[in-house]
Amino acid sequence: MKKLKIDKKYLSIIQNILAVAITIGLILYLIFRFNPTEIIAAITKISVWSIIIAISIMLTLFILKILRWHYILHNLDIKISILKTTELVLIGAFGASITPAKIGDVVRAYYLSKWTGTKETTSFFSAILDRVVDLICIGFFALLAIPFFVTQLEGVTRWSLAAGLILIFAFTMLMFNSHIIRKIVTLLVKIRNRKERSKQEIVEENDVVLDDSRPVKIINEYYSNLTFFKARNYLLLIILTFLFWMLLGLQVSVLISSMAETQLTFQSLLTITGIMSIAAIVSLVPISISGIGIRDATITLLAFYSLQIGTEIAFSASLIQTTLNMLIPGIIGGIILLFRRRRKK
Repeated sequence: MKKLKIDKKYLSIIQNILAVAITIGLILYLIFRFNPTEIIAAITKISVWSIIIAISIMLTLFILKILRWHYILHNLDIKISILKTTELVLIGAFGASITPAKIGDVVRAYYLSKWTGTKETTSFFSAILDRVVDLICIGFFALLAIPFFVTQLEGVTRWSLAAGLILIFAFTMLMFNSHIIRKIVTLLVKIRNRKERSKQEIVEENDVVLDDSRPVKIINEYYSNLTFFKARNYLLLIILTFLFWMLLGLQVSVLISSMAETQLTFQSLLTITGIMSIAAIVSLVPISISGIGIRDATITLLAFYSLQIGTEIAFSASLIQTTLNMLIPGIIGGIILLFRRRRKK
């Protein structure tokens, strides 16, 4: 019997439709779960100054993100202006805001290669390194926050958080260990080829033979790019990323303090920053658009357990943060991409 094959394009469309449905479903469930009237009442309590501060932080976060990636590109000897870097980061935000699994990094790397003639592997390396540095800081703040509320959580949730953080640190360490990565890639290639041979699919429609060397070549190029970076370069990248996450925590803390009419403390700032980090980890699960819905539920739950903040307040702050930091840059990036394509045509 001939094996039924589904075009990857249709699979991608189905995945995106399901992700949109899950995202909308989650957001609507949370809105009605926490009472729309109370959510609106909480949002109306936000002072004008708090909104101004939140918007100012949003712009600063975006600048930090641009500077971090531009610094990586500069060290890779990729000649690109700040303006062009800004365009690509916005287009990446657009990619992240319309797809599951946060593939915005892939989108900006693709257009970097396409518009500047940068080697594909180098282009994707720049985006991967940017993400790895981000994950290091996410893991740090998540670990920092856990002591504040871990005793309040159920056993399953506690162990899930611990397992997730261990996986992130393990993944991060592997990214810098060429010996282990090369062995893993070689093993995976052999397993894949053995599986394909067992199904008699070595030569298919166009007599395309599986290439064992390509993944290994990509890995070799990846580690050759790492030689462009020294300890001081990583230190600067981590400082920029730490500042980014502290400001993100401050942004949400300001919104929550304004709605709850409470004083902002350093402990609550660290706790909320940690909560945002854990929510970022959870949102990597590719079942909703850019983790929207999943992240909001996580922030709401953890803020309620750790700081005894009303669910409607935590959820409202999460929605505003998502709108400012993700949806608005995503819309701008979509407009830029559309304009460029039309101009090209």
